[in-house]
Amino acid sequence: MQLIVHHWDVDGICSASLIAKHLANGECTNISPPIGEFRFDEMVWKAIKSSESVFVADLNVPGELERMDRETTFFDHHIQPRIQNRLVRQINPAINGEKAPSCAFVISRHINWWGVESVIGTVGDVGREAFSIPEIRKSMEKLGMSEEDAVKIVALIDTNHISGNREGVEKAVRVVGELEWRELISFELWIRQSERIEEEFRSVISGVSSKGKRAFVEFKSDFNIISRVARHLVWEVGYDEALVINRDFGGRVQLYYRISKKISKEKNLANLISKLRSAGINAGGKDEVVGCVFSPDKWDVVREIVQDHLGWFG
Repeated sequence: MQLIVHHWDVDGICSASLIAKHLANGECTNISPPIGEFRFDEMVWKAIKSSESVFVADLNVPGELERMDRETTFFDHHIQPRIQNRLVRQINPAINGEKAPSCAFVISRHINWWGVESVIGTVGDVGREAFSIPEIRKSMEKLGMSEEDAVKIVALIDTNHISGNREGVEKAVRVVGELEWRELISFELWIRQSERIEEEFRSVISGVSSKGKRAFVEFKSDFNIISRVARHLVWEVGYDEALVINRDFGGRVQLYYRISKKISKEKNLANLISKLRSAGINAGGKDEVVGCVFSPDKWDVVREIVQDHLGWFG
């Protein structure tokens, strides 16, 4: 049995679907870590122990990969150190200083196959910027998929992790792999989830405060909408920086910081990620985003590190 461990977002789901279709030999299953947490819980480790080999996709968890005790192929595009574990084959252009818009893009390039997952996974991670990428544009034209079609499918798949539906995330891998893309737009379960999420999203956005090109919002919600809120503020509203904090996501704190591409170099988010990890905070991200989930007793530590790096906090 082969196992795919994947991120809970659209890119992770599409990456897992690509692996299941093109790289897994024979029977395979998939599992996602706890939504919002970059760690392998007991369920993930149990699944790993019962598998012959493992694929890990779109999960910036280098510490967990160093613990792997069986053959593992690790696809990613986030900033991370080179894995020292000899059982792990790490396929990530970022470790060589190269950039990739999504994990699905990395896998598609690796297998030289471009399709629905390549498009949706990439749009899920970089938004409309994906439409200017030649491989994505060419795939869309071949599929007969419009930009609005792609954006809508991304929003619907995202409803699984946003609503905290871990099982739904895992089932979505099969749905994306088996259904024609037009069927995804009308997938009833995702539409119902979307309606509930929209109400919560509008409530959070109404509480945003701003100063110049910076946006800040703090809230409490069981919905994992923190990344969507940040993307909305930077990609759609036009802020250069968005700091979003959920003070009670199932008893833990979520912090998500996103910036525009034009200021990514000056912000050096790799350094911020490193500082957080050095303080024992399980943080991840890339050039334009940092995210972490932590216990409330770590709040003062995280706040001080983030404020020191950004020069502001709320």
